[in-house]
Amino acid sequence: MADHISGSGASVSGTSHANPTGSASKERYVYGILALLEQEENNLTRVAERTDRITITVNLSTKTAAIDLLLNVTASNAVGGSTSYNATHYLTGSTFTSGTGGSSAPNLAQAAMEAVIDLKLIELDKTRNPNNINAITRCTHILAASGGTNATFSALIEFPIEVISLPGGGSVIEGKVYLT
Repeated sequence: MADHISGSGASVSGTSHANPTGSASKERYVYGILALLEQEENNLTRVAERTDRITITVNLSTKTAAIDLLLNVTASNAVGGSTSYNATHYLTGSTFTSGTGGSSAPNLAQAAMEAVIDLKLIELDKTRNPNNINAITRCTHILAASGGTNATFSALIEFPIEVISLPGGGSVIEGKVYLT
C-alpha cells in the first residue's frame, strides 16, 4: 500500500470505509479526490469560459473506473528554471479543504492534479509497483492557449476499484490498493 498523509480536517482522507481507523492509502485518496471533483462538477456552477472537465465511468463487472480528466492550468517558470503548474478551481462554491499537515493544495482542481501526478510517480517506481500495474495511461501537461489559461493538464486512468459494503447498509466505491 502506498501510504498517504491527508492532514487534519481534510475533505478526503484516503482511509477505507471498511477500516476507518486504519492507514490511508494514496490509491484511495486519489480516487476519493477525483470522485469529489466529479460530484462537485455535477452539483456546482461552472466558472464562465472554463473548459475543465472530469468523467468517471464505473464498470462493476471488471471493478474498474475509467476516468478522463482535463484541467486548465497556468504554467510559470520557477526559480532555478523549473516549470510549475497551478490549477484554479473551475466551480463556484467548493467546500474542499486540503487539511493541516497534509497536502497544501489551495483548491480541489490543484489537489486532483497533484494527486494524479503523485500516484503516477509511484507507479513508475518498479519497487513500489511490483505487479507493473499502469492504471494512469496519460498524465500530461501541454502548453497551449485554452480556457483563459496557458496550459492544460490531462489524465486518463483505468482505476482499479473496490465496492465496500457499509455496516448500516448500502455500499461505497473506493480506489483499490495496488502499490507498495
